[in-house]
Amino acid sequence: MRKKRKLFNTMITAYILFTVTVGVTNSIVFYLDDHIGTGILKKESIVLLPGLSLGGLMEMVIFALSVYLYSRWTSKRITGPLEKITDAIQKMREGEFAQRLCFKADYELTLIQEHFNEMVAHLEKTEAEKNKLEQSKQRMLLDLSHDLKTPITTIQGYAMALQMGVVDSPEKQRRYLEMIYNKSIIVTALVEDMFQLATLDSPDLPSAEEQEDLAELVRQIAIAYFDQFEQNKFSLDLKIPTQRVMIRMNRNLLYRALSNLLSNTLKHNPKGTKVALSLTDTDEAILLKVMDNGIGIAEELKESIFQPFVRGDKARTGEGTGLGLAIAKKAVELHGGKLLLKSEPGKTVFEVILPKVRE
Repeated sequence: MRKKRKLFNTMITAYILFTVTVGVTNSIVFYLDDHIGTGILKKESIVLLPGLSLGGLMEMVIFALSVYLYSRWTSKRITGPLEKITDAIQKMREGEFAQRLCFKADYELTLIQEHFNEMVAHLEKTEAEKNKLEQSKQRMLLDLSHDLKTPITTIQGYAMALQMGVVDSPEKQRRYLEMIYNKSIIVTALVEDMFQLATLDSPDLPSAEEQEDLAELVRQIAIAYFDQFEQNKFSLDLKIPTQRVMIRMNRNLLYRALSNLLSNTLKHNPKGTKVALSLTDTDEAILLKVMDNGIGIAEELKESIFQPFVRGDKARTGEGTGLGLAIAKKAVELHGGKLLLKSEPGKTVFEVILPKVRE
């Protein structure tokens, strides 16, 4: 409690010192008045104005000087820091979060300074995150409009050509219709992925409360992709434990996340790529890895690869909506897990870390 009373003690000390100063001053004046000369300081000896003697004037001057000095001292200890706090608050209201308070004062004012600086730092960080989010949203809208515009423009062009009768060859008409159909599939996939990504942010999304066997789910995903791997001459090495690996999951979400990882490997690697899918049940967590010996992911994309519409086109080949990894990451995080990327030239590893069921 002693520290918390420090400002109070400062005020008390100021008043005590002021009182002592005035008392000592009066004592000195009275002493001089009674003992020096013929009492030159007596009020009736020298009258400067009616009712005011030299001694009275000295008392007033010393009193006024004491008031001034102690007011300045008190102002420096209290009013000065308060003015700095007021200025900082005004700048904060104007949106300036770079300024920090820095002054020496008593405990209470120092505590206000520390809390104020922490608050401003938090607001500065929040503002930066808000700006970053706004930029991300704008970039995502631009990317979405671009990705929709390209196939839709193609569909419109081919449809117009068919409508105007420009294409008279049955073979060419069939090819145009096939192109329209393929582009419509791209648009549908993009809209579905955008819907899926938005759904993952919904508070009404079913929670992962059911305990299910992750090993069986991984086997089903591997079977579903077997034909695609075979057609692209990919080799798939499975390492899945024979015993059950129980976790709390939303089956559809986790299936989508893991299938997106395999689909990403298929889309962005050349034929003949070797893929390894492993599931490990450790004491601390459950590890699921999707590894390939493809051409890897460019260094500049590693930090942003899980953001919407980020593609590995600069480092890999293939097409996609650019939302698969973003959906996978969010789905894994909704299960309390993490999705990490470990990539180097000629090797890419996506690692899913999921918490174990605690009984």
